[in-house]
Amino acid sequence: MKSKILLAIVSLLLFISCNKSSVFSEFDKMPTDNRWQKSDVKSYEFSIDDDSKLYNLEFKFSHIYDYQFDSIPINFIIENPSGKTENFSIDLMIKDDSGKELGECSVDICDLKYKIKEASKLEKGTYKITISNGFKQEYLPNVLGIGLDVDAIK
Repeated sequence: MKSKILLAIVSLLLFISCNKSSVFSEFDKMPTDNRWQKSDVKSYEFSIDDDSKLYNLEFKFSHIYDYQFDSIPINFIIENPSGKTENFSIDLMIKDDSGKELGECSVDICDLKYKIKEASKLEKGTYKITISNGFKQEYLPNVLGIGLDVDAIK
């Protein structure tokens, strides 16, 4: 019985690892004051070599536990290889209606992931994604870092 469970777990791990491969992953930590300045616009560049696959683009947001805001405005600009740009903003939900953290929290740090694009076709070439906060003040407090993951899925 134990060997069947072990075999099932190994098979699941192989299935998961074979269905997703990392194309790009970067995470920028904020300075020691944990403030994401309004002027601190983050840019990420990555290349797509295979336009026959589907891709997930995921925004990563790390913050201090019990964040003082339920949601925050985040701005995105995606420039594709042909120079076409897509501008959009989201209201990144930090907590649900009951006040529970939506991210994965450990002690006093929470990591939240937001799918910018899911199972999307991307053309070959270099992409540039620019991310900024749309907070009304000079900085967004208690932010530990932000980042971007791009994964190919089969």
